[in-house]
Amino acid sequence: MIRPVMQKRCTGIILYLLAITSTMLVPTRRALAWQGPYDYAVIEIDTLGGFIGEGRGINELGQVTGGAGAGTGWLHAFTWSNGTLADMGTLDPYPGSKGQAINNLGWIAGGSGEYIPVDMATLWKDGEIISLGTLGGEWSHAYGINDSGQVVGKAQYDPESGKRHAFIWSDGVMTELQGFVYDSSSEAWDINNLGEAVGFAWPDSGSQHAVMWTVAGELVDLTAQNQTGEAYGINDLSEVVGFNERSWATLWRNGQQININDGSLSSYSRAYAINNATEVVGYYIHWLTDDPRAFVWTEETGLKTLEDLVAPQSRWELAYAIDINDFGMIVGFGMHADLQRAFVATPVIPTIQLTNAHPGVAGQVNGIRASGLQPGTKVYFCWSGQGGGTLIPGCDVTVNALQLENPTVAGSAIADANGRATLKGNVPSSVSGKTLLFQAVIPSSCEISNLVVQTFE
Repeated sequence: MIRPVMQKRCTGIILYLLAITSTMLVPTRRALAWQGPYDYAVIEIDTLGGFIGEGRGINELGQVTGGAGAGTGWLHAFTWSNGTLADMGTLDPYPGSKGQAINNLGWIAGGSGEYIPVDMATLWKDGEIISLGTLGGEWSHAYGINDSGQVVGKAQYDPESGKRHAFIWSDGVMTELQGFVYDSSSEAWDINNLGEAVGFAWPDSGSQHAVMWTVAGELVDLTAQNQTGEAYGINDLSEVVGFNERSWATLWRNGQQININDGSLSSYSRAYAINNATEVVGYYIHWLTDDPRAFVWTEETGLKTLEDLVAPQSRWELAYAIDINDFGMIVGFGMHADLQRAFVATPVIPTIQLTNAHPGVAGQVNGIRASGLQPGTKVYFCWSGQGGGTLIPGCDVTVNALQLENPTVAGSAIADANGRATLKGNVPSSVSGKTLLFQAVIPSSCEISNLVVQTFE
């Protein structure tokens, strides 16, 4: 805790003094950084007054949807955009709702009802709340939407048997998607911008198969013979994810089935979403604890536990990763300080090099240095005892975010002719034996440093 003459405590979102000099940047598309060992900032999405929250879908603008407790005992569909949360309401007369997916127009597909997902498929579009109807039964639910406004989901077609069929909704018309046989059930969970949908369906006998529906509506069985499976996500490369008969997270590509489960961690895993960089998210059940753990997978790195990629001393337990956009931003839900909350995990791109505080001894004057700066640049040094994430005022979450929770500004410094800025100050004796986290930020350009994790003597 480097303490100069004055120390400002961050309040609200963070660092009010930084907001004065901040400017909004246009997001640039990027894939996962994997700069390690800590690659993500995790931002909490608040509720609407209730106790729990779930993040379900994210678009390329970083807009998130899901369900949040509204203080009435029901979840309400929401949108979250760079720290701003909005209640999307419910379809009259239903008391609850949940958003499942959001496209780049900001349209949300989900459902409204008393018992979700057995409810009424709903589309939130440009301020309207639209019922998508059913296939002749009493209920329906929407799970996916593409940028053309096509929605997919499931709808009851026979009230007596309770069976449901996959559907696609477009321009006000709900159309049944072909199953293996008419009187068996099916569900559609995602649709890409080509109009290809995925989900699962039951054949004449046995368990469900992972399937894809082509643009022409033809059914393609993805599951190997005599096996079972379910598909939940598809990207614009027609790569599909879900799980197979062994209950392993699975990627289907060009007719091949690729297991992405890490057997050293779990015997059960499920993949929910895949972006156009073939980055996959989902969850697994840990061998020893039986707890769900959110994961992210790439071909280069394999399966990684998302929580392991977050700054240490975090209060997060990241249980479920449900969606990922082409920036590599992940949305899901887990426990934060013993409360269930939706989260956005955004990759960070450090461009500033931050050193450890020297000499790293409590009760003495210590110095910390940032380098790689333009001469004359003003840089702020922040610290916290907890990892997590905090939005930088004026900076879009798709650009960068701090990896500190409840950060404090220790002070600022101006880069010299060599592009180095140094802050010196006394570290209290009470810090001895404690681990603190440091990060530098330039709010005017939304640049951040690497994360420094230091235990003081």
